[in-house]
Amino acid sequence: MPRPNNGHVCDTGVFCLEDWHFGSTLSGTFSVFDPSGSVILAKELTANIFTSGISRHGKYAFCATANSPTDHGNKVFLFDLVNRVEMYSVTPKAGWPDSYEVDESTGELMVLFKDMGSFRYNVHGQFIDADQLGDANLNSSRYDRIILAAEKILGEGDLTDERTLEVLTAVRRARTLGADENPAWRPTALKVQGLAHEQLGQYPEAVQVYEESLALNPKIGVKRRLASVTKRIKAE
Repeated sequence: MPRPNNGHVCDTGVFCLEDWHFGSTLSGTFSVFDPSGSVILAKELTANIFTSGISRHGKYAFCATANSPTDHGNKVFLFDLVNRVEMYSVTPKAGWPDSYEVDESTGELMVLFKDMGSFRYNVHGQFIDADQLGDANLNSSRYDRIILAAEKILGEGDLTDERTLEVLTAVRRARTLGADENPAWRPTALKVQGLAHEQLGQYPEAVQVYEESLALNPKIGVKRRLASVTKRIKAE
């Protein structure tokens, strides 16, 4: 292994290593070995490995990749080491957590965020705690997390007015937490607040924050929405 990095050993002595490869290409190899050093599994990747690990008793291993123009870019992989197979490769809908763990009793991959808790991918790679993560982000003390989560939730559609109000309240809170003082985030916060107002039918409020957002960043992407909402108001 030319460039071994980021090794992990489980309680049974099974261990994993990342080979970061030489050269300028985006690539790496994730390998798992038994205690004697024999290869249990090796995955050649056409993307750089971002992180990896192994479950406590060596039943599962995982790795995640950084962005790449290939199919291996921005993916999370889970491997069944007992049967020596790749269980799945999915785009991480949970984003990038602080760490990963595997629940060996269920085969679920757990994503862990500091101050927010853990959230799960099932054995098929489906992210089954999206709503819980969304709520945790909305209740976060970090305005960037709140704003990004709010925009994602509003983009999903079919929201109840109650849910949209929760999102609107969260975005307003994000502004008080520091987003309004950050020139890079204030236009986005205003844009997302406008999206919430628009979905609630609060068109004058939407126009106000859309205009403020555009004044700060003409490329924020709400010109058409502003024109549409303005027409609605005139038609009423």
